[in-house]
Amino acid sequence: MIFLSSIPRSGSTLLTSLLNQRPDVYATPTSNLCNLLGAEMQMWKKHLATQAQGSKEEDLLRILKSIIDSRYDTNKLVFDKSRGWADTKNIKTISLFQDVKIVATVRPIADCLASLAKIHKVSKDEIEAFCKSNFVEDMFISYNTLRNGYETFPNKFLLIEYDNLVNNPSNELDRISDFVGIKTFVHNLTKIADSQEKDKVWGVPNLHKVRPKISKSKYSAKKILGKKLYDNLQGGEFWNDKPEPVRKKQPIQIQHDALMKGNFAKSKELAYKNLANFPNDTNIAFNAGWAKLSDGDVANGYRLLDKGRATNVWGDPLTSSQPVWNGKKGTVLLRLERGLGDQLHQVRYARELKKAGCTVVVSCSPQLAPLINTIPEVDVIVQNEADGGVYHDYSLPAMSAPIQLGYTTNDNIDGTPYIPRPDVEVVKGRVGVRWQGFNGYEHQTKRKFSADLMFDAVKDQDCISLQRNEGSEIRPRWMQSVPLHTWMDTAKAVASCELVVTSCTSVAHLAGAMGVPTWIVVPYVPYYLWTYPGSTTPYYNSMTLYRQTEIDNWEEPFKTMNFNKGLAHAA
Repeated sequence: MIFLSSIPRSGSTLLTSLLNQRPDVYATPTSNLCNLLGAEMQMWKKHLATQAQGSKEEDLLRILKSIIDSRYDTNKLVFDKSRGWADTKNIKTISLFQDVKIVATVRPIADCLASLAKIHKVSKDEIEAFCKSNFVEDMFISYNTLRNGYETFPNKFLLIEYDNLVNNPSNELDRISDFVGIKTFVHNLTKIADSQEKDKVWGVPNLHKVRPKISKSKYSAKKILGKKLYDNLQGGEFWNDKPEPVRKKQPIQIQHDALMKGNFAKSKELAYKNLANFPNDTNIAFNAGWAKLSDGDVANGYRLLDKGRATNVWGDPLTSSQPVWNGKKGTVLLRLERGLGDQLHQVRYARELKKAGCTVVVSCSPQLAPLINTIPEVDVIVQNEADGGVYHDYSLPAMSAPIQLGYTTNDNIDGTPYIPRPDVEVVKGRVGVRWQGFNGYEHQTKRKFSADLMFDAVKDQDCISLQRNEGSEIRPRWMQSVPLHTWMDTAKAVASCELVVTSCTSVAHLAGAMGVPTWIVVPYVPYYLWTYPGSTTPYYNSMTLYRQTEIDNWEEPFKTMNFNKGLAHAA
């Protein structure tokens, strides 16, 4: 989570609207999260039960972290907006259990006050009385809180000046991307969505109104405030007193940058070095797990990935109060995690749990439930919102399953089909095609290629589109379409194909799980299952991997496809 703070009337609402154009970001309206944490800390310290139990500070920190981690049900990067995040006490507390990065909007105090007076429709004669109101008092409190926070922890802040945001928004948005460690994004600066915050609640109409096109407000702060007040408020902006701090990249960021650039040797070297230096850092452990898997060290790879899931790097640590399954017979809640493709891959573990003599309860996303219910080894299906209401002796988060099931080498992995293939006629020569994944995926840019490359590769085949929702509108006229309203529809469409050609998407996992011959176009920096080199994978016997040979070069994978050979093999 990234924290967003501001001086009132300094452009934070505009900034959140711009950030929300990104498919990988959710910037909140004014949030109560900071207040929730404060209330929890007060209750914890004052409550007699806390004292009676002899609870320790680490117990409180774990609770606070769980509140932050569970506040938003999204895989996007969250920018939580609250002026309280700049408070030094909050920064000190949160820094004890996670990295703190605060993006803060600032503006000269005279301009902020003038904007506030304008929005309240204060006349020149009323300005003196208005300056004694709670609104203005709160503004100065926010100003001083932000100043103190920034002066105490300058390296944790990125300051965005209002004038710079309005005059050169692209540059400021790129600075934010660099600060938080995400890829830059081209924003639409002429069609900005209005704020979703309800101003009626605040009692001030248009308090968070955003114009569709960025433009600087055309009013005179001096005229609104009067010369005397305006002059008294000039100068002293704390962000102009010192240059922006030079931020040294953290070891994990240096390693991640090397990975994203495709420098695998350097990335692995740094991953293992970081792990040796910071053995308890779960984010570093997760990255080292990726490196271990690419080296063929399956046991340690999954062990480190499992350690990483503890901080929600990948999975969901809030699974069940029951113990993790340890190989004994009983009822096991297999909690599928992350995206739909991940879940379609992870449901394979139901088969192995059944072999171990267990009753298998699967928790999954609602849209997958009818499809997963066709798996004979699955005894009970629950939607992931209802886990607490189903009986189970043990829990098994899916990202922890390889460890508990004893995956030590690729030879332990069963690549045979585990989702029943629907009973539909296979159309001779039919090729199912999917060219795009979910845009909200954090690494979508790494796996996305021009759809025209896919269309050119399959244009001479008898094709049907397996593209749902995003990207489906660009299907060429010569490519057939079939109804894909549900995942059962998609499964039937996949089952009708002799061959499926897809980017790294959920459909690849579905086709592989049903045993349908599948060609998957794999990015140079691959998904963790495809890290081990080669054109095959132990996870799916029917799958062939066409790998990108260099970053940004997608032509090569498609050039090597031989449909005559592929369809003959499928037959």
